Amino acid sequence: MDKKTKKTLIIVGAIEAVILIFCLTISILVLSKWDATATPTQRLERYGWIGWLQNNTTAFFLLIVLPVFIIFLVDAVYLIVYSSKKPSALTDEEREAIQAQAREEARKELEAEMKAANETKDEKK
Repeated sequence: MDKKTKKTLIIVGAIEAVILIFCLTISILVLSKWDATATPTQRLERYGWIGWLQNNTTAFFLLIVLPVFIIFLVDAVYLIVYSSKKPSALTDEEREAIQAQAREEARKELEAEMKAANETKDEKK
């Protein structure tokens, strides 16, 4: 990864962190200041923007909750794309050797199972 890409990822990560912290803080304030007995006008007068978000749940969802979901979704997609692009650390010979070893172990296990099954059949007779 070159320096420019690394710097861009750090900046994007910092912006994401700020957005996530902001959204989390606002959502905690909205929930902690909730007063079920208050009317919408009283909430708005007491808490201002927090009261407005309490009164308008669609706006709360669109401004606070949805950005968090989008950030997590974009990060997950990026992680999947990045991990699939990364070349394997194993060479072709190493991969073939691992596959051959796995086949040999599977063959031995099957032979042992077949032998055990034959022995139980012989004992039943």
